[in-house]
Amino acid sequence: MQKTYNSAILSLAMKKLILQKRELLGKKVKSLRREGLIPAVVYNAKTESFNTVLSKNDAQWLYRNTTSTTILDAEYEGREFKFLVKEFDLNSVTGEINHVSIFEIDENAPMVFTIPFTLVGVSPAVKNNLGILVNALDSIDVKCQLNKLQPEIEIDISTLTEPGQTITVEDITLPEGMTLINDDIRTTAIVTIADAQKVEDALKADQEAAAAEAAEAAEGEEGESTEESTEETAE
Repeated sequence: MQKTYNSAILSLAMKKLILQKRELLGKKVKSLRREGLIPAVVYNAKTESFNTVLSKNDAQWLYRNTTSTTILDAEYEGREFKFLVKEFDLNSVTGEINHVSIFEIDENAPMVFTIPFTLVGVSPAVKNNLGILVNALDSIDVKCQLNKLQPEIEIDISTLTEPGQTITVEDITLPEGMTLINDDIRTTAIVTIADAQKVEDALKADQEAAAAEAAEAAEGEEGESTEESTEETAE
């Protein structure tokens, strides 16, 4: 007998996700989707995992409102824990959610988070039309405990006063308790100011090259057409 799932109790009221055990696996989960339920798996750093379901509405809420640092509360068979969403598997044609991967957080152990950068301030170089701001890196991987997690790292661009200036990873100070995962990216640029005139000249050169290439291609096609016409007349 197929298990009946009570979708009414699967809600994110008070930001707590109530999860139910899922017994259907493999291709059988299609029947869950027809009932308005989305299959999910919860796993942790100890490689433990269990299968569960959540309502389609809850899955869509998570998809719209969570980021790589959004921490929420969940309850599963009377046990409460904190989690973040690791991955959504989407239907390549319809874009609908097929499956959700949820990571259970150990609040006492450090773990890896992807923290987005947020640009603050105004660059004098951009304000005075001296350069164009190029955003080269939008996030960074760090390790920290949950109580040290911050939703974003602010990058103050008001120090960028002229073209050629750059803010790299090693120029920023990570919040207390956070450590960089990959030391190799310390010299990687987060933002840089490109010379406005050089960008304009490069764009103009690209446009002229594209126009010349198009004209050459059109000329070649015209030549082939004339040659074919001459051959037909000779015949």
